[in-house]
Amino acid sequence: MKINTLSPIGIFDSGIGGLIIAKEIKMQMPYEDFIYFGDTKNMPYGEKSKEFIIENSMKIASFLFEKKCKALVIACNSIVSNALDTIYQEFHNKLLVFNVIDPVVKDKTFLFSKKIGIIATPATIRSNFYVNKIKESHQHLDIDQISTPLLAPIIENGFDIKKVSFIIRNYLNHFKSIDTLLLACTHYLFLKKKIENFYLGKVHLIDIQKIVVQEIKKKLNEKKLLCIHSPYKKFPIFYTSSSSTFFEKKVRVIFGKKVCIKKHIFF
Repeated sequence: MKINTLSPIGIFDSGIGGLIIAKEIKMQMPYEDFIYFGDTKNMPYGEKSKEFIIENSMKIASFLFEKKCKALVIACNSIVSNALDTIYQEFHNKLLVFNVIDPVVKDKTFLFSKKIGIIATPATIRSNFYVNKIKESHQHLDIDQISTPLLAPIIENGFDIKKVSFIIRNYLNHFKSIDTLLLACTHYLFLKKKIENFYLGKVHLIDIQKIVVQEIKKKLNEKKLLCIHSPYKKFPIFYTSSSSTFFEKKVRVIFGKKVCIKKHIFF
């Protein structure tokens, strides 16, 4: 399969979480074309088994590969922490493979931290992927992680965040004396402002999307695949595995009305 600078970037997530990553890609690399897949039918992945996550994510990755993408961006922490090795083994020789964990755990932010808190889905916490990865580079860190299973479904279904603030507070009250917080689920990035307000600016929240997209831009440039100009106006394509009106609404709010939204179900 022939790929070049004009080939799209494939981004996938269990739902709307990866839209934050896609938005950052559009900001940092305005000429890039991308195809997004949100598996809204099977969301939340954080409640699924490792076997299910691997099987479904491989189907989506294969779908994006068939769309002639030059890169895969795994924008779901639950997928990365459970299926990255399988996806990488299959596709790393065919196109570039990026994820939302590796660039973050190597970031210099951790050099200035002493105790960090991690909130994530049950599948991510169960894998212990983050702790193991962080300890490889930052052995000095004290790490406290908790499973926050209610947050992703709340965000995905468009519930009024104000009405569920007590859930957020109850989760965050678990942490004692942390100086850094890692939102280890891209869905949680929609709650960043509210969490910052909870801590009154006394706890640093890592800018995951900026770190991840900077890494993507750097690698695309090194491989001479970065699109720095385009002969035509591109409108991103968004695939969803169910008829999710909230997904469509969120896409149009973030990216405008001139987008293409399609439904695709794997059999």
